[in-house]
Amino acid sequence: MPRGKKTLPNPEGLRIGIDAHAIGTRAGGNETYMRELLFALRETAPESDIVVYAQRGISPGALAGWPSVPLPRTSSYLRVPITLPHAVRKSGANLLHVQYSAPPVSPCPFVVSMHDVGWLKHPQYFTPAMRSRLTLLTPGTLRRARRVFALTRAMAEEINEHYGTPLDRIDIVSPGVDPMFRPQADSPASAAALRRYHIPSPYVLYTGALQPRKNLTRLATAFARLAAKGLPHSLVIAGRRAWLHKDMLAEIERLHLGDRIHFTGYVEQPDLPYLYANAAAFAYISIYEGFGLPVLEAMASGTPVLASAIPSIQEVAGDAVAYCSPLDLEDIQSALEGVLTNTDLQGRLRANGPTRAAIFTRKAMGQSALDGYLKAIHQSR
Repeated sequence: MPRGKKTLPNPEGLRIGIDAHAIGTRAGGNETYMRELLFALRETAPESDIVVYAQRGISPGALAGWPSVPLPRTSSYLRVPITLPHAVRKSGANLLHVQYSAPPVSPCPFVVSMHDVGWLKHPQYFTPAMRSRLTLLTPGTLRRARRVFALTRAMAEEINEHYGTPLDRIDIVSPGVDPMFRPQADSPASAAALRRYHIPSPYVLYTGALQPRKNLTRLATAFARLAAKGLPHSLVIAGRRAWLHKDMLAEIERLHLGDRIHFTGYVEQPDLPYLYANAAAFAYISIYEGFGLPVLEAMASGTPVLASAIPSIQEVAGDAVAYCSPLDLEDIQSALEGVLTNTDLQGRLRANGPTRAAIFTRKAMGQSALDGYLKAIHQSR
């Protein structure tokens, strides 16, 4: 085994099964987290016996080369209780890793990654079907899980507060940042990416799903006020339209920003580093987050970041970003103007971002997950 690489102990044919159904779905943070986990485990424990459950047609490269069992493309109402348990039994796994929801009758013990508890904190930002499913499945999942993986300590405390899961049964498994996110010089590839998405310069960037919790109406309103004062930038909203987006987009339309706002739609993963690196600033003023992966990616890219002053993002970003209250429009406007016009602040954020982001490595993520798996294996129920 290469020096420094680890593997899970395998005295009795231990096999870890990982539910990676989110990969290939353009599911934002859920997809990114699971993709990073697979690459983190490949880097940290390449000789471990791991099998991945993924949708049909996903390339082995997208799964970090781990062997896979295909899952039919079905709704979660069929996947969680039926198709996933069938795949687990077929693969012979004896520890399962899921996101959010585990099969009501699991073929083997499991660990669960809980990204947030947003349906409890802000139910208005979820569809009735989503609220019903998560409300129904989450208590039993957390009660039966051998270990619970939270992305931040802030989320661990929320899980403990709302569901009573003991903190000593929760592991912090923060995502690593993909090495492709880094400061970049101008290049033909960078220019081509900006042309592909019709992005003008200079611009303020948002990346992520288009849904009300992301607070895009306030961001666009603050931007519109600055544009009216002569700010030369455009606002670029990069991401797919998600649930409950129609009213939000209608409110933004009423701002009459015209060609000063650009909706790119979903941006392919290889193009994202160029969008981050060329932005004058990245704005992520979400009302609620369990981690805030785009903030980490923008920091790693050396882009000045304006983020919400909420516990999870503050835990991740430290002093490497500028903050605002996500519910205070005046504060958002003032903070965004500062990030775009204060050269001393810009220089500090560009320097501090990559340094802070470097804490979140794939190696650290892989090791944290391995430690959690080992605790689950050795834990009697």
